[in-house]
Amino acid sequence: MPQPIDVGSILGGRYKVTGRILASAENDVILDGLDQVLNRPVSILVAAVENSAHLTQSSREVAIGTRVSNVSILDLGVQDNSTYLIASRTTPADLLDLVVPTEPAEDVYQEPFFTDTLSTEIFGRARDEAPSGGAYVYDDNSPLPPSAALPKVTKQPAPRTAAVTSTPIPTPAVVPPAVAAPAAPVAPEAPVEEKVTLWDEQDYDAVDEVPAEAPVEARRPGTFPAELRGSSEEYAAAELLDDEDDDENAPRTSGRLLTGGIVAVLLIVALIFAVQHIGGLFGGSSNQAGSSTSAASTADATQEQTSEAPAEPAPVTPVVKNLTDITAYAPGVQNYSETYYPRLKDAFDGNKATYWPTVEFSDANFGSLTDGVNLVVELAEESTISSVTINQLAGTGGQFNILTNSQPELAGATKIGSGSFSAPDFTLTAASGVKAKYIIVNFTELPKLQPFNTYPYGLKITEISVK
Repeated sequence: MPQPIDVGSILGGRYKVTGRILASAENDVILDGLDQVLNRPVSILVAAVENSAHLTQSSREVAIGTRVSNVSILDLGVQDNSTYLIASRTTPADLLDLVVPTEPAEDVYQEPFFTDTLSTEIFGRARDEAPSGGAYVYDDNSPLPPSAALPKVTKQPAPRTAAVTSTPIPTPAVVPPAVAAPAAPVAPEAPVEEKVTLWDEQDYDAVDEVPAEAPVEARRPGTFPAELRGSSEEYAAAELLDDEDDDENAPRTSGRLLTGGIVAVLLIVALIFAVQHIGGLFGGSSNQAGSSTSAASTADATQEQTSEAPAEPAPVTPVVKNLTDITAYAPGVQNYSETYYPRLKDAFDGNKATYWPTVEFSDANFGSLTDGVNLVVELAEESTISSVTINQLAGTGGQFNILTNSQPELAGATKIGSGSFSAPDFTLTAASGVKAKYIIVNFTELPKLQPFNTYPYGLKITEISVK
């Protein structure tokens, strides 16, 4: 089923369809287009009638962020009963994913009612609907250390236990009072040796005290026996002999003094020569006065001649007057360029949305039909050329030369530069002082087009400007 939207259609008043990429089995078509306002390439997806609703729903999900996609959507609309999507340049696979409907989300699982009942039986209350906002506090009931120092612990003496005797209740009989015998003295208890001794502040002070000096021994460590003193004197005499040998081996300094004297004499001679030479220069200054006067008069005459010379003309700003195709095909080959002669004006009208194309070729060497494509830019008058800018569409690679001439032909032209297309715009900066009436762009190798209709090599020149 053919689509009503095809190459050459204008979508949304600004997106122009420039090529056809592919069509799916469900009749979804992917096209290549150009944003005529921002002059950038775009990708266009035209959905089939049965997939229009899916494309609309997927586009809205991508826009609000509920669906993840690599497609950057620029516009969505309907034209001729067909839903189309405008996106930045992307792969066909990502575009065709948008016509696939999104699977419905699964229902949220709801816990059964007896879960809350079990929580009530275990904890005595129902589970909270939402977690509490406060921080969880864990209490382990551990004692905290006191902020102040604890008092000293002193051992208390063991209390004396008095013997308690229980006597039965006396009978009501009358008993005469008896004199009580004196109680025997109780012997004091033997002190019990404690296993742990508590320290007080005086014990800590004892640690810092300086220990008493050790008793002086019979012989200090630094005192040698008398029988060893003689050997030490022999070692001292040997060291004196070694010092005398070192003095004999020391380098002599008389050579250094001689060298220093020679250098001083040379410096004095050089100083005398310099003083005499400077005095001669001052003496000859009077002889040069006359020559300086004649030189000054000659300089004045030269300045007068320079002022009388005419000023250089101001540079002429180049203005493109016309564009001509002078491509010559092989003998017996049809001139395919004649078909696009009326569109040559689109290459210098100042509008990058229009362009001048060539026929598409099977290879970069023009299919062996010609040696190259030649465009002649005619200026209004001979002008000073500083730069040449070529804007093209959908092409990569190729090779071309830029030449200047006083006639609209290649014979006798002067090459000012060359280049290749790695971006939509190419600018050649010419050397200073280049003047010409005609600028010739000689394409010796075609760039590769993407997209293309029949063959992948050709030219689409949107603008040629000269400054």
